[in-house]
Amino acid sequence: MGETIDRPAEALAILSDTDLSRDIRSRLEDAGWRTIVTNTIGPARKLLEKDRFGAVLLDAPLIEEADDPIGEAIARSTEPPGVILLGSTAHPPALRNLTPDTLLDLPPKKGELEAALQKLIQAPGRSDTEILGSSPAIEQVRQTVQQIAPTPVNVLITGESGTGKSLFARVIHDRSSRSRLPFLTLNCGSLPETLLESELFGHEKGAFTDARAQRQGLFETAKGGTVFLDEIGEMSLSAQVRLLHVLEQREITRLGSSTPIPVDVRVIAATNRDLQQAVAQGTFRRDLYYRLRVVEIEAPALRSIQQDIPVFAERFITRLSEEHSVPPISFDNGALSVLQSYAWPGNIRELRNLVERLMVLTVDRNISAHVLSSYLQDDSSADEGTENLPVHLGKTPEESSRDLLYWAILEVARDIKELKSYLMDSGSRQVPSPSLPVYQPHETPIEAGAEAEFSETGAVTQHKIKTMDEVEKEAIVNALQASDGHRKRAAELLDMAERTLYRKIRQYGL
Repeated sequence: MGETIDRPAEALAILSDTDLSRDIRSRLEDAGWRTIVTNTIGPARKLLEKDRFGAVLLDAPLIEEADDPIGEAIARSTEPPGVILLGSTAHPPALRNLTPDTLLDLPPKKGELEAALQKLIQAPGRSDTEILGSSPAIEQVRQTVQQIAPTPVNVLITGESGTGKSLFARVIHDRSSRSRLPFLTLNCGSLPETLLESELFGHEKGAFTDARAQRQGLFETAKGGTVFLDEIGEMSLSAQVRLLHVLEQREITRLGSSTPIPVDVRVIAATNRDLQQAVAQGTFRRDLYYRLRVVEIEAPALRSIQQDIPVFAERFITRLSEEHSVPPISFDNGALSVLQSYAWPGNIRELRNLVERLMVLTVDRNISAHVLSSYLQDDSSADEGTENLPVHLGKTPEESSRDLLYWAILEVARDIKELKSYLMDSGSRQVPSPSLPVYQPHETPIEAGAEAEFSETGAVTQHKIKTMDEVEKEAIVNALQASDGHRKRAAELLDMAERTLYRKIRQYGL
């Protein structure tokens, strides 16, 4: 048996000529559109209230003669359908402020109607679902998406967390003939088993505790659109059985019911797990795996498409500048080099978060490698291990490990040098700096037998001597107070690298 045809939203044709109506219906259905034809506007207005159409074809002479404001009914739709106006070169008064997407002759010439419908399917071009980048891996994804989007096949998107799997799913939907119908998402790992099945397939009143009313599931609510099942590898085995039945029979049964309900949806699934291994371990059904994996798209890790990182960063800067109403930032060449050599364990999601932090926290809008490294170092301290340390792509693991060791040694040596320089200069600099407490005879008498140290200006009791960590912490506190908490200025006062200051602040819990 063949697959159910992946049809777009229904088309509504309002045409006065009977022969033309039959011809238009035939052409629309050949193009994959379910079609309703009417020769009067009254029934059309009621049909439009159901908000079910992706395209409306209007007979301009009929609309002008009826003098009915059909445009208002079209505009009231939650997702207004595309409008193809036949037989007019101007906008009839009945359309008011509604602008047709396409103007065609009446009857439309061969090929023109089909081209207009295809244009409607591809619109609107959503900027947030554009696949950016020009690396070979991204080009491969883009070509695959373009090839499979118009087809009805199920798609499995694999890849690490944060690689943009949900965006690829959305692009597939937007480029398909279902683009004007719902795109519904469910994270299969965020719900317990019973609630997951209820969300997917719906339930009848009394089907389980707290089921106080009948409820439609995602597959019913999608109404011909696309269902995106994220983290499909976390789905329970019982839910997998029910999902397999949906994919094979194109019908669902609500929990607590035995009545099947036909559904027409496209399923796109995503996972960061190795489903082949899950199949071998018996935690994921083999037949469901192959049913979902008609086409597999691998979302590339960000570290493998480093040439695209500046493009992604620029897009985030533009978008976040508008969202937060702050001036955009820019990266100098050194900062871009750091971005492209970083390991990005959190992938594109981590890059976006980093850009957002820089957008709202940095005073200097031109980000240098020095400033960027301090933010990346802050990120790396939150995770155990060294997975966030810089990774030199193109080298063997042994070479990378050796380079990281050299890097760590140089960092320690640099910190020691900076601390030594600071301690030597702190006595002569006019900045908030620590000083050893000096014994004054009228303040604290030295008890008999107690050991004491003496300096040129007096003596210090042993219990008043501060450790180097205490001295350093006090100096940092003074500098932060003097700079009103501005870390960059505090680092300048201390003559300390800003990156080192950030690390010390974390070390001392300031």
